[in-house]
Amino acid sequence: MNIIRRNFFRLLRAGVFEQHEDIEPMSAWKWRQVLESARTLDVAPLLLDGIGQCSDQFFMHITDELQEEWQTISRQAEQQFQQKSSEVAELLEKLGMLQLRPILLEPWSTIGLYSHPSHHKVCTVSIFFPFTTQGQKADDWARANGTKADSTVKHLLRYQWQSLNVEHHHRMISLNNKLNNTALQHIIEREWLEGGTSHIILNDRRIETVAPTLTMLVCLLNIIKTALNDGLQLWQILDLGILLRQQGDRVDFVKLQNWIERLHIGRMTQYIGLVLTLLVGFSVEETPFMEAGTASADSLADELFNSTPRPGKFIRLYPGESIASVMASITHSLGNVEE
Repeated sequence: MNIIRRNFFRLLRAGVFEQHEDIEPMSAWKWRQVLESARTLDVAPLLLDGIGQCSDQFFMHITDELQEEWQTISRQAEQQFQQKSSEVAELLEKLGMLQLRPILLEPWSTIGLYSHPSHHKVCTVSIFFPFTTQGQKADDWARANGTKADSTVKHLLRYQWQSLNVEHHHRMISLNNKLNNTALQHIIEREWLEGGTSHIILNDRRIETVAPTLTMLVCLLNIIKTALNDGLQLWQILDLGILLRQQGDRVDFVKLQNWIERLHIGRMTQYIGLVLTLLVGFSVEETPFMEAGTASADSLADELFNSTPRPGKFIRLYPGESIASVMASITHSLGNVEE
């Protein structure tokens, strides 16, 4: 791995997980490349946090001009987050006052676990409604009070409310492979009844979320689903790492491993675990869902930095869902052509 990427991941680990990292000396041009990579991957504010952690190191030489540009990006991210988080809290309060029981899903449910939540990339707001009648009423409210409502995807309503992109989920998460999806829905239904829920504080409001063990499974599945269609996304990997570091002691890893086996996602979770250990600084002990395996740090970094996704890469790791995803995409495309 070249020095630009080595320092990129060192600053990322320092900024997100507050780990001690030794920075290597670089030219101003190479520091510029680190910023451009951070900007492309939407992690510039988090790397600035890392620069703050490493500021007393001898080789931390960043020009004033570049540092000011970095700080400007971070201030803009903070301003956007403050607006969005206020709107998220307001939206959930409105839905809650209608007795619709909105359950906030990740990534918004994990943002508060970061040391600097306002440096998290602003994402779509995903809300789960565990009961059909309440979910239907929530959709009716969204159509009346939001804009651009779209229900073309089964069990999902997308719309805009104020400046937010919102999704109402009538299933917490789904897979395209029917057999695996049936197993997944049974897991969610049983865990929802037995595992209870959790809560976060967002803008001084208490928000209901999914319990940590089930959140961990949903986080893994979201990484996998995105990887199959668009390639690995660094933000999702970081969210998983935050969950492991901040709530790992509340996760039932025996239960999680059983779910991984039932859903046949062992190879994919092993790959994700390798990214965490080789690039993000986790120990094998911190990733108990990962079996032993080998991979090149360079190839893993290439997958994260590659701007041209290669989802076909993961077919061998999760063939059933990969093929089902391709077929679902073709069916959706044909439907759009007919319209």
